[in-house]
Amino acid sequence: MELEQREFRGDPLKLKRLRVSAGLTVREFTEMAGLDPATARKILRGDPVFLKSLAMAGKRVFEIESPLELLHPAELQALGVQTDVPSPGQVLEWEIEEYLTGWQETSNGLQYQLVRLRHRFLQNRLARGKCYELRHLAIADRERLERHLGRHVEVCERVGPHPNVVQNITAADVGGLWWVLDRWEEGSTLDRRLESGPLGEYELRFIMTGIAEGLEALHRADVIRRELSPRFVLLRESDDRPVLMDLELAKLSEGVPTVSPEEWPEDPFRAIEVGGDTPIDRRVDLYSWGRIFVHAACGSLGERGTESLSDLSIPAEVQECVMQCIAVPRSQRPDNLDAVLAVMKAWI
Repeated sequence: MELEQREFRGDPLKLKRLRVSAGLTVREFTEMAGLDPATARKILRGDPVFLKSLAMAGKRVFEIESPLELLHPAELQALGVQTDVPSPGQVLEWEIEEYLTGWQETSNGLQYQLVRLRHRFLQNRLARGKCYELRHLAIADRERLERHLGRHVEVCERVGPHPNVVQNITAADVGGLWWVLDRWEEGSTLDRRLESGPLGEYELRFIMTGIAEGLEALHRADVIRRELSPRFVLLRESDDRPVLMDLELAKLSEGVPTVSPEEWPEDPFRAIEVGGDTPIDRRVDLYSWGRIFVHAACGSLGERGTESLSDLSIPAEVQECVMQCIAVPRSQRPDNLDAVLAVMKAWI
């Protein structure tokens, strides 16, 4: 397929910065670009458009000759353009050893990259680094987001050492890149494991009990995870112990402002009330736990409300507990994880 014949995503964060810096409204951007409003909105949202449209907008509005300057980092990576964190390779007392991912995007639209770091002076000590790209933002916006992204550190401090919750080392602003460094755990994520099919009975019992215990630790600390899916669960290589990671979008129960997207992207593991107008409570995490259980047990995830475990050799009381957790009306779910843990530990 010719380059111009397939669609490409622009970088919505860079485009917003350029538009705001130029003092343009969305309507003015659309008029200057000479595009129809639907296409202009797609460009600004980061939705796929024809490269010709993106190039036209860049040249007419911002006098940018090459559309490569406006492409989303994921598109640049697919084209073979170097997108590693532009850094001297050092973060505080840590050296970047390996880039684990290309640029990815959080639910609230921030771009980040995962790396493995090694301590400069303690050679056997490793860390998992999550680097957020904030340099395109105004200083005030960057400082505001850094305060919100510190939520991960605060949650880890509240919970304290727990075998099923990641341990944070530090967080810092390094040249406009916001870094969160956690203790390194060798392993892979649960979503990677599920690519090869459903979990066996022992794995299912052990992993899902561990996830529930991690969530229960968060709830004891008055924290609601609210966005839990298999990609945020690390399975430790040595013993398959599940570890909950990436807690920056967790919500503190006492009403402290949190970093919420204006519009949550679709996530089959997230309770439907997240992002709605009504306050959420711990039952959103029970819903996510139940949906992960179904996916892990069956190897796939059906539409909400159509799930079934009846064909599997899972005790009836466990099936009943899971089905209560994934009830779409939250009033039909258990109030907390006590009943879930009691059933799971009895099964073990």
